[in-house]
Amino acid sequence: MIALTLLSWSCSDDKIDNDTSYAKFLRTSLEVSQSAGEVIIMIEWSATQWEIVMDTDIGMVTYISQTNGERSGNEKDYAQIKIRYSGNSTLESRTQEIFLVNKRNGERSMLEIEQEAAYTPLSVTLYPTVRYQHVVGFGGMYNPKIWIQMITETEMNKMYGPGGLGYTVLRLMVYPNEADWSADIEGAKLAQLNGTIIFATPWESPEDLSETIKDGDREYKRLKTENYQAYTDHLVKYINYMKGQGVNLYAVSMQNEPDLGFFWRPEEIVSYLKGYGSQIRATGVKLMAPEACGFHPEYSDPILNDPEAFNNTDILAGHLYQGFIDLENGYVRDRYNYVSGLYDRKLAAAGKTWWMTEMYHNDEGKDLDAIWKFQQDNFGKEIHMSMEAYCSAYVYWYLKRSGGQCGMIDDPGSTVSVNDKGIAKDGYILSHYAQYASNMTRVKVETGDPDVLATAYVNEDGREMTVVMLNMKEKGFNARIISPSKVKEGSAVETTKEKDMVSVSATFSSDGLTTSVLLSARSIVSVRLKL
Repeated sequence: MIALTLLSWSCSDDKIDNDTSYAKFLRTSLEVSQSAGEVIIMIEWSATQWEIVMDTDIGMVTYISQTNGERSGNEKDYAQIKIRYSGNSTLESRTQEIFLVNKRNGERSMLEIEQEAAYTPLSVTLYPTVRYQHVVGFGGMYNPKIWIQMITETEMNKMYGPGGLGYTVLRLMVYPNEADWSADIEGAKLAQLNGTIIFATPWESPEDLSETIKDGDREYKRLKTENYQAYTDHLVKYINYMKGQGVNLYAVSMQNEPDLGFFWRPEEIVSYLKGYGSQIRATGVKLMAPEACGFHPEYSDPILNDPEAFNNTDILAGHLYQGFIDLENGYVRDRYNYVSGLYDRKLAAAGKTWWMTEMYHNDEGKDLDAIWKFQQDNFGKEIHMSMEAYCSAYVYWYLKRSGGQCGMIDDPGSTVSVNDKGIAKDGYILSHYAQYASNMTRVKVETGDPDVLATAYVNEDGREMTVVMLNMKEKGFNARIISPSKVKEGSAVETTKEKDMVSVSATFSSDGLTTSVLLSARSIVSVRLKL
């Protein structure tokens, strides 16, 4: 009877355990922010010993306040468990599983903790079949010998040499005196070694071809009409001289800022292009005009509207000194709309392009924090808007700082901040475009935030695409670049207030169609994708 009683108690105890023994989390999932922190969770159990375990020690969880407990009876019991977790500094969200183990029967209750990514995802969608203008390149003005300190060979290599900033366009001055022509040869040849496109612009004619006249209160120099042929001979001679010295010019302008300096009336420019432009083009060098200071319609439209003058103008060029980016200003908005409409209105159908051949943004006197924000808000944004407006080449003013005017590299006497290589922040901004957009065709791109400005480009065979992104916000993003073709390789560089063209990682989705890149707050990031 004793044995039978013991057997009956044992069977009854097993039945109670099977019916009432359990241990569970009161929720099965939990979302936490990307910052490090802690959270309280509840567990419930009955008639068992329990233990909290993780299948891996690698994860976000750094501390659990209680990892085991016990209840011998079949009443319910509860416990509050404090869990601490580390911050997530990655581009992607991450998860970690925690298990509550019923040690009587081995059953496991799971809690999944999901932590948001450090950066908000931002879609950047590429449309390589929607194509716009071909982009020739980016660069600046070779400091003229007759005005300011020349650029050294070392400085030229910083900008145009192997491993340098990667500039692809160089502007020279056509000096009025032939004796000065040799001054630019060595610098131009250094740039040309790396495939740089070189063009030249005259500021004025030789002295004996011009005259000084008055127009109301204004006094200015101008080319005598009877000397148009002699002026043409002067330009052709310069072209041939440079060629003889090993410098092959891509283009020559007929005049720098005819609306401001050495003066031409719009109708005089048209007359010159019609009567003499073909002689310059016969050298194999392209002819650009009118290079007006403000890219004024009154100077450009007469060329566009005269078939013969337009035919002799290969590149419509101008400067942007009257502003281009403040579209709340009516004058600027009207000019932006005019310039951005040139390509579709006239140039594209004729196989021609427009170039921005002179501009600068002065950050003199600003501290380091203000310089970066100023240059990004002005210089970076202007290049971006010029590309969106179908510009094919963006050429800065002095390459080297002088007299408070910003340049790509530093004048040793300047008080502005540059890095230990003597390169200014605007030098790196231009480098992003020079290295990632030169000799490419701009294509359509869309971003998920209006304060992230992006332009995208594709190479001739369609096997390589690039994106230049300006993040104008004080927060970072996980830029998820979506392409229609599988990406086999990708790379990226970023410039911020603290960094200059530093490599950042690019990761790829399993199907190869999405590339993730960190887009830091207040940064410029350029990405190269090989498809």
